Amino acid sequence: MATLTLPHASSSSLAAEVKPGRVREQNPLVIGLYGLPGSGKSTLINQMKLEHELRNFGFYEGSELISATVPGGLTAFARLDEKEKRSVRERAIASLAEDCLARKRAALVAGHYMFWPEEDLKGNVVATTSDFHVYTHIIYLDIPAPAILERRQGDVSRHRLTASAAHLHQWQRAEIYQLRDLCRQHGVLFSVVPQHTDPFAFISKLARHFEQTNARCNLGLVLNKVKAALISQERAETVLVVDADKTLAGEDGGYMFWQALNGSSHGVSYSCPLTSLFSSPLGYSEAAFRQATLLYEESANEKEFEALCDKLASSITMHPEFIALFQLVCGHKHLRVVVLTCGIRCIWQMVLDKAGFGHMIKVIGGGRIADEVVVTSKIKAEVVSSLREQTGLYVWAFGDSPLDLPMLEAANRSIVVSGDVQNRSRSMDNALRDAIDTRGLCSLQVLLPPHATPRLDTRKLPLVELSDPNFVAAIVRRRNSETLASATKAAWTCGWAMVHATHTSAAKLLMSPTRDASVAGPRLRKAHEEVGKFLALHFLSEVVGVEEFNVPHVQGHQIGGFRLANESKTTIVALMRGGEPMAFGINEVFPRAMLVHAYCPEDIKLHHVGNQKNLILVDSVVNSGKSIMDFLHHVTLLKKDLTNIVAVAGVVQEEAVADGHALRAMMEHHRVKMVALRVSSNKFTGTKTTDTGNRLFNTTHLA
Repeated sequence: MATLTLPHASSSSLAAEVKPGRVREQNPLVIGLYGLPGSGKSTLINQMKLEHELRNFGFYEGSELISATVPGGLTAFARLDEKEKRSVRERAIASLAEDCLARKRAALVAGHYMFWPEEDLKGNVVATTSDFHVYTHIIYLDIPAPAILERRQGDVSRHRLTASAAHLHQWQRAEIYQLRDLCRQHGVLFSVVPQHTDPFAFISKLARHFEQTNARCNLGLVLNKVKAALISQERAETVLVVDADKTLAGEDGGYMFWQALNGSSHGVSYSCPLTSLFSSPLGYSEAAFRQATLLYEESANEKEFEALCDKLASSITMHPEFIALFQLVCGHKHLRVVVLTCGIRCIWQMVLDKAGFGHMIKVIGGGRIADEVVVTSKIKAEVVSSLREQTGLYVWAFGDSPLDLPMLEAANRSIVVSGDVQNRSRSMDNALRDAIDTRGLCSLQVLLPPHATPRLDTRKLPLVELSDPNFVAAIVRRRNSETLASATKAAWTCGWAMVHATHTSAAKLLMSPTRDASVAGPRLRKAHEEVGKFLALHFLSEVVGVEEFNVPHVQGHQIGGFRLANESKTTIVALMRGGEPMAFGINEVFPRAMLVHAYCPEDIKLHHVGNQKNLILVDSVVNSGKSIMDFLHHVTLLKKDLTNIVAVAGVVQEEAVADGHALRAMMEHHRVKMVALRVSSNKFTGTKTTDTGNRLFNTTHLA
């Protein structure tokens, strides 16, 4: 096999000279057409010059560019030494790029990668560093070696060295192998024209596609498709954005496609082409997914592709839990589902069709040029953000892998699908832990199938079942007419957990003295203290959890007792002055906790929270939420890895915790829970003689 020796730079150093994350859009579109001498490149170039749809292209022979660059043309070029020839080739391709940029047109250039006389042990690579800086795409003509041999023998107009069919095949394989690797290092998209395919039709389709994708905004196309998928008679309020591979079902459609195409069985070790692609310098960039599309185009024509997708879809069984969830969603006109996949759209649309959802649920994804788009991790997140911020929809996101994390973080609510250990993403645990600990991701996990092992600690990533009544209620809730009572029942959600006792008899009894204008001073402080005790016993113990420890029994032996989880590593902050009596009541229930008085956020110092696990902020009333927000901003900067942050209040104004309010958004972001005795729709804010702090300490006459 020929060895690659690019002058001046090794493959690794070349890779460092460019950023391969995507096709270089600032460059003009320049497509290299490669193939062995005798592959028919010149014939194709001449045919394409007549193609009206490619009128924005200039068509060039590499030899013509060289001839125009060196005085004396090709005859003079042939007399140069190898170093001089290399310099001419670099100047020729650079000059073409400048011309395309100035004239705002694309180019298709027929060129050579290497020459390899049969008597030599290795080929002579004539490609240059500049080629991989200029070309945005390379198309390779994979013509059968016997056909090339026949053409070479029949072409009397050109002098070509004698070569056997076996040598031509070896030469061809070496070029394809090396070009594919080099293109991935340099962010150049590479496609092989399949044998037994009409090269003209295939290359024309690719050229038109490359021109369109260079000019179009991929995100805009995806958003348009999502918008079309959500259109219905009634306006949507809530949207479920769901990943496909290993989320809707345990299978990975892309892996299955290549396995089926190569005739591999489950018992045979198999290397999927996507594995090497995504582990290349392209990573999971937009360019990588566009390269994956080209691989699918090479693998099968449209008819063969759809037939294989249909066969694979028939062998995929959706998780019953998702079928039930989708049936529920389809029964509510204000709910929508859209499947957003980085994988093969065709397979998953067929899976949904076969499950009876094809008319209601659309899949947005790629796999073929006809799909127009590619979906990346970044695109998923931008779609979710657009649905929330531009369209005002409430978004639930479901995914299983690190590619889904940006989408999960961008959503209002997120569910991680945890599959069988041997089948699920191995890198997801660390990625999840990082997202939770450093970026404040709050998510739940569902085990599909139900016997799967949970990811991480279930306190860090709590479990939920898709049939859980609370979960179902949260999904179907009307957003436009949402009442706070319904909003606060979702106490199982780790990101937005609020519990309150508004409608309970205990709350009615406890709130009476706090609302009685004749009660003030010590009696009112005592009433607030009782509220603190009640909330600590009934709600904080549930939200934070309890731990078991040994206590001495009256009979002389040890017996199990319970206290607040990490009680000795808990800090209770009394927001002065109104929060102090309730904080005293909470501290009485949790006597091992630290109590801190804070008149302003800066009163909380690092030593108050540095070694702590739980932080409880206590105020008597939350009106606009500004005070709590100021404290939250301060403490989350002081210590980012608190296990629990809980805001406790006697009364919370309904508006402060409604969807879209800044306080609620901040609490969701930082996974803060809220506990309250009652929620009020009365927007009255006490001042002077009616201020809670003044009433608590008999200072109304000073107001």
